[in-house]
Amino acid sequence: MAAQPHMDRASAVARILANNGDLAALPQVVFKVMEITGTDPACAVALERAIVVDPGFSAKLLALANSAHFALPKKVSSIKDAIMFIGLRQVRQTAMAVGVFDMFLGKSDSESRRRRAWWRHSVDSATAAKALAKDYDVDENSAYTAGLLHWFGRTVLDKSNPGAYEKVIQLQDRGVPFWQAEEAVFGCDHRDIAMASAASWGFPDELVNGLAYYRRPDDHPEDNRLGALVAIGGVIADVALTGRIRNDGSAKALPDWVLPHLGISDEQTDKIIEKGLAAITAGSHLHF
Repeated sequence: MAAQPHMDRASAVARILANNGDLAALPQVVFKVMEITGTDPACAVALERAIVVDPGFSAKLLALANSAHFALPKKVSSIKDAIMFIGLRQVRQTAMAVGVFDMFLGKSDSESRRRRAWWRHSVDSATAAKALAKDYDVDENSAYTAGLLHWFGRTVLDKSNPGAYEKVIQLQDRGVPFWQAEEAVFGCDHRDIAMASAASWGFPDELVNGLAYYRRPDDHPEDNRLGALVAIGGVIADVALTGRIRNDGSAKALPDWVLPHLGISDEQTDKIIEKGLAAITAGSHLHF
């Protein structure tokens, strides 16, 4: 069963989502892509049909398929060709990225800058988490999806009241932890919003709980390998952006709680970060 937020936070989450439900709506085409590619074997024809009904979505997907990253022997002009050349798994990953990207964008320049930064962090986190997933017996698709969505709650809070989110940023600038700053302003934090949204989309409990990528004092210490992997992905995404490892020395680079969840020793940290960074560099075509 998916973890439940504290009662006061739960009320705040319910209020925000009730008043801004359209902000937390996963595009229908993404639902269909996830559903179709989650079957074994997945059907390429069904996947093509699900995507072509959305012309804007199809255009973005084709643009990515034709990017230098895939180095296709020829330009593709149809979703059918894209599926044939880059494969079902890559189409799923790219479709997820396109769909969630549209959910992050803001209307004003300042909002777009902020949310584009959040988007880049999210896609880099997802890319790093997926690259490491097999090493820790975590499903690659779940790692990518959770990484992509773990900051989604921020954009819902921001879109629901951009002025209020400015207060969150001001509190953070004064040294208040981000989740405490969000809770002080909104009554809940972005983790609560992301988990509630994912649950409403019918995502499995493991994936919902995987969005609990940081620890709060009232958290229960249950096993959460997916959440731990998303936390690592987030650290690596920060390193990719800033070129710096948090704190002093690699032994302190990862949150303490993730180490026992994944059986990681301090000595392994450097190699983990290097592998994640290599994956982010290879996946830079998603920085659109």
